[in-house]
Amino acid sequence: MTENGKFETSTDVKNVAEFYDELSEDYADMIDFHTRIESEKKIFEKIISDYNIKRCLDAGCGAGIHSIILSKLGVDVVGIDISQAMIEKARELAQTFNSSAKFDVLDFSQIKERYKEEFDLVLCIGNTLVHLLSEKDLLIALRNFYNALKKDGILIVQILNYDKIMGNEERIINVRETPAKIFVRFYDFEPTIIGSPSLRVFEIRKDFLKFNVLVVDKTKNYSHKLITTRIKPIKSEELCRKIQMVGFKKFDLYGNLEGEEFDPKNSKNIVLFANKI
Repeated sequence: MTENGKFETSTDVKNVAEFYDELSEDYADMIDFHTRIESEKKIFEKIISDYNIKRCLDAGCGAGIHSIILSKLGVDVVGIDISQAMIEKARELAQTFNSSAKFDVLDFSQIKERYKEEFDLVLCIGNTLVHLLSEKDLLIALRNFYNALKKDGILIVQILNYDKIMGNEERIINVRETPAKIFVRFYDFEPTIIGSPSLRVFEIRKDFLKFNVLVVDKTKNYSHKLITTRIKPIKSEELCRKIQMVGFKKFDLYGNLEGEEFDPKNSKNIVLFANKI
Protein backbone atom coordinates (compact mmCIF):
# COMPACT_ATOMS: atom_id res chain seq x y z
CA MET A 1 0.00 0.00 0.00
CA THR A 2 1.34 3.44 -0.92
CA GLU A 3 0.66 6.71 0.86
CA ASN A 4 -2.82 8.30 0.88
CA GLY A 5 -4.64 5.02 0.59
CA LYS A 6 -3.63 4.23 -2.98
CA PHE A 7 -2.92 0.62 -3.89
CA GLU A 8 0.33 -0.46 -5.42
CA THR A 9 -0.07 -2.18 -8.77
CA SER A 10 -0.07 -5.92 -8.14
CA THR A 11 -0.47 -8.54 -10.84
CA ASP A 12 -1.93 -11.03 -8.38
CA VAL A 13 -4.95 -8.86 -7.45
CA LYS A 14 -7.59 -8.90 -10.16
CA ASN A 15 -10.44 -6.50 -10.68
CA VAL A 16 -13.87 -7.97 -10.01
CA ALA A 17 -14.67 -8.80 -13.65
CA GLU A 18 -11.33 -10.57 -14.17
CA PHE A 19 -11.72 -12.40 -10.87
CA TYR A 20 -15.10 -13.88 -11.72
CA ASP A 21 -14.17 -14.50 -15.35
CA GLU A 22 -11.38 -16.76 -14.12
CA LEU A 23 -13.59 -18.39 -11.50
CA SER A 24 -16.58 -18.95 -13.79
CA GLU A 25 -15.83 -22.55 -14.81
CA ASP A 26 -15.51 -23.66 -11.17
CA TYR A 27 -18.14 -21.41 -9.64
CA ALA A 28 -21.13 -23.76 -9.85
CA ASP A 29 -19.20 -26.56 -8.15
CA MET A 30 -17.79 -24.19 -5.54
CA ILE A 31 -21.23 -23.01 -4.37
CA ASP A 32 -22.91 -26.44 -4.76
CA PHE A 33 -25.21 -25.00 -7.42
CA HIS A 34 -27.37 -28.03 -8.16
CA THR A 35 -28.15 -28.80 -4.51
CA ARG A 36 -28.97 -25.20 -3.69
CA ILE A 37 -31.40 -24.87 -6.61
CA GLU A 38 -33.73 -27.23 -4.76
CA SER A 39 -32.86 -26.36 -1.15
CA GLU A 40 -33.51 -22.61 -1.53
CA LYS A 41 -36.76 -23.00 -3.46
CA LYS A 42 -39.01 -22.73 -0.38
CA ILE A 43 -37.29 -19.55 0.79
CA PHE A 44 -38.14 -17.78 -2.45
CA GLU A 45 -41.63 -19.25 -2.65
CA LYS A 46 -42.37 -17.40 0.60
CA ILE A 47 -40.76 -14.15 -0.59
CA ILE A 48 -42.76 -14.25 -3.82
CA SER A 49 -45.98 -14.86 -1.89
CA ASP A 50 -45.34 -12.30 0.85
CA TYR A 51 -44.44 -9.47 -1.53
CA ASN A 52 -46.43 -10.43 -4.65
CA ILE A 53 -43.33 -10.58 -6.86
CA LYS A 54 -43.95 -10.64 -10.60
CA ARG A 55 -40.73 -9.15 -12.00
CA CYS A 56 -37.20 -9.23 -10.54
CA LEU A 57 -33.81 -7.70 -11.27
CA ASP A 58 -31.09 -10.06 -9.98
CA ALA A 59 -28.17 -7.63 -9.57
CA GLY A 60 -24.82 -9.41 -9.48
CA CYS A 61 -26.42 -12.67 -10.55
CA GLY A 62 -23.17 -14.61 -10.99
CA ALA A 63 -23.92 -18.01 -12.50
CA GLY A 64 -27.63 -17.30 -12.19
CA ILE A 65 -28.70 -19.55 -9.33
CA HIS A 66 -31.33 -17.19 -7.89
CA SER A 67 -32.49 -16.02 -11.32
CA ILE A 68 -33.14 -19.65 -12.22
CA ILE A 69 -34.92 -20.41 -8.94
CA LEU A 70 -37.20 -17.37 -9.29
CA SER A 71 -37.95 -18.00 -12.96
CA LYS A 72 -38.91 -21.61 -12.20
CA LEU A 73 -41.38 -20.18 -9.66
CA GLY A 74 -43.04 -18.03 -12.33
CA VAL A 75 -41.20 -14.72 -11.90
CA ASP A 76 -40.01 -12.72 -14.92
CA VAL A 77 -36.29 -12.36 -14.12
CA VAL A 78 -33.44 -10.34 -15.58
CA GLY A 79 -29.99 -11.21 -14.22
CA ILE A 80 -27.08 -8.81 -14.62
CA ASP A 81 -23.41 -9.16 -13.84
CA ILE A 82 -20.17 -7.38 -14.73
CA SER A 83 -18.45 -10.66 -15.67
CA GLN A 84 -18.98 -11.78 -19.28
CA ALA A 85 -17.87 -15.33 -18.48
CA MET A 86 -20.30 -15.61 -15.55
CA ILE A 87 -23.18 -14.41 -17.72
CA GLU A 88 -22.29 -17.01 -20.33
CA LYS A 89 -22.26 -19.66 -17.59
CA ALA A 90 -25.64 -18.40 -16.32
CA ARG A 91 -27.16 -18.72 -19.79
CA GLU A 92 -25.75 -22.24 -20.09
CA LEU A 93 -27.15 -23.30 -16.71
CA ALA A 94 -30.51 -21.67 -17.46
CA GLN A 95 -30.79 -23.91 -20.52
CA THR A 96 -29.87 -26.95 -18.41
CA PHE A 97 -32.66 -26.15 -15.95
CA ASN A 98 -35.13 -25.10 -18.65
CA SER A 99 -35.32 -21.59 -17.17
CA SER A 100 -36.75 -18.53 -18.88
CA ALA A 101 -34.45 -16.12 -17.02
CA LYS A 102 -32.70 -13.54 -19.17
CA PHE A 103 -29.13 -12.38 -18.59
CA ASP A 104 -27.06 -9.36 -19.55
CA VAL A 105 -23.56 -8.01 -18.91
CA LEU A 106 -24.17 -4.75 -17.07
CA ASP A 107 -22.41 -2.60 -14.48
CA PHE A 108 -24.54 -1.34 -11.59
CA SER A 109 -23.85 2.25 -12.68
CA GLN A 110 -25.63 1.49 -15.98
CA ILE A 111 -28.90 0.30 -14.42
CA LYS A 112 -30.44 3.78 -14.52
CA GLU A 113 -29.99 3.91 -18.31
CA ARG A 114 -31.67 0.54 -18.82
CA TYR A 115 -34.38 0.23 -16.17
CA LYS A 116 -36.66 2.63 -14.27
CA GLU A 117 -39.51 1.64 -11.95
CA GLU A 118 -39.85 -1.76 -13.63
CA PHE A 119 -39.34 -4.33 -10.88
CA ASP A 120 -41.25 -5.60 -7.86
CA LEU A 121 -37.98 -7.00 -6.48
CA VAL A 122 -34.34 -6.06 -6.81
CA LEU A 123 -32.19 -8.88 -5.47
CA CYS A 124 -28.53 -8.29 -4.62
CA ILE A 125 -27.26 -11.31 -2.72
CA GLY A 126 -24.19 -13.51 -2.67
CA ASN A 127 -22.00 -10.90 -0.95
CA THR A 128 -22.00 -8.77 -4.09
CA LEU A 129 -22.02 -5.22 -2.70
CA VAL A 130 -18.62 -5.54 -1.01
CA HIS A 131 -16.98 -5.62 -4.45
CA LEU A 132 -17.76 -1.90 -4.78
CA LEU A 133 -14.58 -0.28 -3.50
CA SER A 134 -15.70 3.34 -3.08
CA GLU A 135 -18.53 5.01 -1.19
CA LYS A 136 -19.55 6.74 -4.42
CA ASP A 137 -19.95 3.44 -6.30
CA LEU A 138 -21.91 1.93 -3.42
CA LEU A 139 -24.32 4.88 -3.28
CA ILE A 140 -24.78 4.86 -7.06
CA ALA A 141 -25.62 1.15 -6.97
CA LEU A 142 -28.11 1.49 -4.11
CA ARG A 143 -29.74 4.56 -5.66
CA ASN A 144 -30.09 2.74 -8.98
CA PHE A 145 -31.66 -0.22 -7.18
CA TYR A 146 -34.15 2.19 -5.59
CA ASN A 147 -35.00 3.81 -8.91
CA ALA A 148 -35.41 0.45 -10.66
CA LEU A 149 -38.15 -0.57 -8.21
CA LYS A 150 -41.83 0.07 -8.71
CA LYS A 151 -43.72 1.82 -5.92
CA ASP A 152 -44.04 -0.62 -2.99
CA GLY A 153 -41.22 -2.72 -4.48
CA ILE A 154 -38.64 -4.41 -2.28
CA LEU A 155 -34.85 -4.55 -2.28
CA ILE A 156 -33.20 -7.60 -0.71
CA VAL A 157 -29.49 -7.33 0.03
CA GLN A 158 -27.33 -10.09 1.53
CA ILE A 159 -23.69 -9.75 2.52
CA LEU A 160 -21.56 -11.58 5.04
CA ASN A 161 -21.62 -10.26 8.60
CA TYR A 162 -18.59 -7.99 8.59
CA ASP A 163 -19.39 -6.77 12.10
CA LYS A 164 -18.28 -10.24 13.21
CA ILE A 165 -15.65 -10.92 10.55
CA MET A 166 -13.78 -7.66 11.12
CA GLY A 167 -14.16 -7.82 14.88
CA ASN A 168 -12.68 -11.31 15.09
CA GLU A 169 -10.41 -11.03 12.02
CA GLU A 170 -11.91 -14.22 10.64
CA ARG A 171 -9.90 -15.44 7.67
CA ILE A 172 -11.55 -18.68 6.53
CA ILE A 173 -14.95 -18.07 4.94
CA ASN A 174 -15.75 -21.45 3.44
CA VAL A 175 -14.14 -24.79 2.57
CA ARG A 176 -15.87 -27.14 0.14
CA GLU A 177 -14.62 -30.43 -1.26
CA THR A 178 -16.02 -32.25 -4.30
CA PRO A 179 -14.80 -35.55 -5.77
CA ALA A 180 -12.49 -33.60 -8.09
CA LYS A 181 -11.57 -30.37 -6.32
CA ILE A 182 -11.16 -28.52 -3.04
CA PHE A 183 -12.25 -24.89 -2.75
CA VAL A 184 -11.02 -22.66 0.06
CA ARG A 185 -12.35 -19.11 0.33
CA PHE A 186 -10.38 -16.88 2.70
CA TYR A 187 -9.40 -13.30 3.48
CA ASP A 188 -6.14 -11.45 3.93
CA PHE A 189 -6.43 -8.45 6.24
CA GLU A 190 -4.41 -5.60 4.79
CA PRO A 191 -3.85 -2.16 6.34
CA THR A 192 -4.78 1.04 4.54
CA ILE A 193 -2.38 3.93 5.19
CA ILE A 194 -4.14 7.29 5.18
CA GLY A 195 -1.85 10.31 5.25
CA SER A 196 1.93 10.56 4.97
CA PRO A 197 4.18 8.11 6.85
CA SER A 198 7.22 10.10 5.72
CA LEU A 199 5.87 13.12 7.63
CA ARG A 200 4.73 10.90 10.49
CA VAL A 201 1.17 12.14 10.05
CA PHE A 202 -0.87 9.12 9.12
CA GLU A 203 -3.53 6.65 10.21
CA ILE A 204 -3.56 2.91 9.63
CA ARG A 205 -7.04 1.52 8.95
CA LYS A 206 -8.37 -1.84 7.79
CA ASP A 207 -10.76 -0.60 5.13
CA PHE A 208 -10.14 -3.35 2.60
CA LEU A 209 -9.63 -7.10 2.47
CA LYS A 210 -8.08 -9.37 -0.10
CA PHE A 211 -10.60 -12.04 -1.04
CA ASN A 212 -8.92 -15.25 -2.15
CA VAL A 213 -10.21 -18.46 -3.69
CA LEU A 214 -7.79 -21.40 -3.62
CA VAL A 215 -8.76 -24.12 -6.09
CA VAL A 216 -7.01 -27.48 -5.63
CA ASP A 217 -7.44 -30.05 -8.40
CA LYS A 218 -7.24 -33.55 -6.90
CA THR A 219 -7.36 -35.15 -10.37
CA LYS A 220 -4.12 -33.39 -11.38
CA ASN A 221 -1.84 -34.39 -8.53
CA TYR A 222 -3.28 -31.64 -6.30
CA SER A 223 -2.19 -28.83 -8.58
CA HIS A 224 -3.69 -25.53 -7.49
CA LYS A 225 -4.39 -21.94 -8.41
CA LEU A 226 -5.05 -18.89 -6.25
CA ILE A 227 -7.43 -16.18 -7.50
CA THR A 228 -7.48 -12.87 -5.63
CA THR A 229 -9.49 -9.67 -5.72
CA ARG A 230 -10.05 -6.80 -3.30
CA ILE A 231 -13.26 -6.06 -1.39
CA LYS A 232 -14.48 -3.32 0.94
CA PRO A 233 -16.32 -4.72 3.97
CA ILE A 234 -19.67 -3.15 4.86
CA LYS A 235 -20.87 -3.32 8.45
CA SER A 236 -24.54 -3.33 9.41
CA GLU A 237 -24.64 0.28 10.63
CA GLU A 238 -23.07 1.56 7.41
CA LEU A 239 -25.45 -0.46 5.23
CA CYS A 240 -28.47 0.96 7.08
CA ARG A 241 -27.13 4.49 6.80
CA LYS A 242 -26.50 4.19 3.04
CA ILE A 243 -29.93 2.67 2.46
CA GLN A 244 -31.53 5.70 4.08
CA MET A 245 -29.35 8.09 2.09
CA VAL A 246 -30.68 6.81 -1.24
CA GLY A 247 -34.35 7.13 -0.26
CA PHE A 248 -35.47 3.97 1.52
CA LYS A 249 -37.51 4.88 4.60
CA LYS A 250 -38.58 1.41 5.75
CA PHE A 251 -36.16 -1.47 6.15
CA ASP A 252 -35.38 -4.43 8.40
CA LEU A 253 -32.20 -6.39 9.15
CA TYR A 254 -32.09 -10.16 9.52
CA GLY A 255 -29.47 -12.85 9.98
CA ASN A 256 -30.64 -14.85 6.95
CA LEU A 257 -33.25 -14.90 4.18
CA GLU A 258 -35.65 -16.84 6.38
CA GLY A 259 -36.00 -13.82 8.68
CA GLU A 260 -33.90 -14.93 11.65
CA GLU A 261 -33.01 -12.08 14.01
CA PHE A 262 -29.71 -10.36 13.19
CA ASP A 263 -27.02 -10.70 15.85
CA PRO A 264 -23.89 -8.65 15.07
CA LYS A 265 -21.69 -11.00 17.09
CA ASN A 266 -23.00 -14.34 15.84
CA SER A 267 -25.01 -14.14 12.61
CA LYS A 268 -23.29 -15.43 9.50
CA ASN A 269 -25.01 -12.92 7.24
CA ILE A 270 -26.46 -9.45 7.12
CA VAL A 271 -29.73 -9.55 5.19
CA LEU A 272 -31.64 -6.33 4.55
CA PHE A 273 -35.21 -6.02 3.30
CA ALA A 274 -35.95 -2.43 2.20
CA ASN A 275 -39.34 -1.24 0.92
CA LYS A 276 -39.83 1.60 -1.56
CA ILE A 277 -42.77 3.49 -0.10
